[in-house]
Amino acid sequence: MKKVLPIGAAVICGLLVLADFFIPDPQINALGAILVEGVIILAGFALLLGILNILAVHARRAVSAEKGRGPSILLIIALLATCAVGIAFPVSGATAWLFDYLYYPLQSTMTALLAFFVVSAAYRTFRLHNVEALILLVSGLFLLFAQLSFSEAISPYIPALRGWILAIPVTAAVRGIILGTALGTIATSLRILLAIDKPYAGE
Repeated sequence: MKKVLPIGAAVICGLLVLADFFIPDPQINALGAILVEGVIILAGFALLLGILNILAVHARRAVSAEKGRGPSILLIIALLATCAVGIAFPVSGATAWLFDYLYYPLQSTMTALLAFFVVSAAYRTFRLHNVEALILLVSGLFLLFAQLSFSEAISPYIPALRGWILAIPVTAAVRGIILGTALGTIATSLRILLAIDKPYAGE
């Protein structure tokens, strides 16, 4: 019974939300809206629990004698300060100021640091083991060169070729990735709806 009830509730709720997208019935639409609103509420509580868990973990690390407790103290202060500003001044530009002048610069700094890891990964990827790696290397180097400001002065065909590569081969690859992700999502959803996978029922 401990497994049957969660499985039955998940299958029924999933079928109702799925039917809401295909059947224009007012009662089914109302049930689907209630279920979606419930998911939003649960997501809000999950976010709150995540914040409390982060505070608990880093608070234990901050009061201990560990070497890396400095970043934990800084994280707690930043988290509490941001929450306090958002609660005390909900309609002011204070929160936007925090994001514009603190969060986004830090995000840009992290992205700039990740660029070194991207270069390292690209070096390992572009090793010429086969013809596919050669094509990837040549196209990658060409696109990097085509992004430079003086590339158009060298030849007017470079921007056109760059646009063709981005519009045809790159778009085709991205669409293939999106289709594969969508098919995987559908397959996973069907396995849950058919009770083949039961992550919500425990072992």
